[in-house]
Amino acid sequence: MKRWVNFVIGALCLIGVAACGHLDGYLDIVKDKGMSAEYLQVLGRWTRSKIIYSQFDTQAHITATLRSPEFNRAYLDEYARIYQLSGDERKNHEAMRAASEFTEFIFYAYIPERTENDFDRRGSIWSIFLVNAKGEKITPVEVRRVDPVTPVVTGFFTYIKPYYGISYWLRFPPLEKIGGVDGPLKLVFASVIGKVELEFAGR
Repeated sequence: MKRWVNFVIGALCLIGVAACGHLDGYLDIVKDKGMSAEYLQVLGRWTRSKIIYSQFDTQAHITATLRSPEFNRAYLDEYARIYQLSGDERKNHEAMRAASEFTEFIFYAYIPERTENDFDRRGSIWSIFLVNAKGEKITPVEVRRVDPVTPVVTGFFTYIKPYYGISYWLRFPPLEKIGGVDGPLKLVFASVIGKVELEFAGR
């Protein structure tokens, strides 16, 4: 009987050690999941948001991120960390980003009346433009809906909620050509619903 009790106790100890080992591994996985604090800080620096109200009701809520050189570096660092990119893979991503000739934003719009969330449609109720430090107005080269909205998109741009609003890519000419390298830029969305002005610092 005593031998049997010792056997049971020994077995339980082994199970406990194994369980502790698996638990430690699980906790490490949980700890490593999600965006780093460093990336989220940079995302916050280059993201602006504003709500249009009417009699305390939300008419539109727009959030936009300027893909500045600093933001693009942070994005690539985070992407390389999460997906454990090799040196060559990282260089390929850097080359692709460097090849872009545009000033790019991603923006998310929540509008209760979904038919008014039509920023990419010809004849949209919305006018979109940038205003540089000289007060010059620059119209976009492209407004394109983000489709599909993948977990990568919602993971890196944490404010995007695809079940409630719609997200878009927005392109303007290069910063050097629109006077926005050092001076502030103002991204404007104007419509009969109201106007949203989001101001971003220079590089």
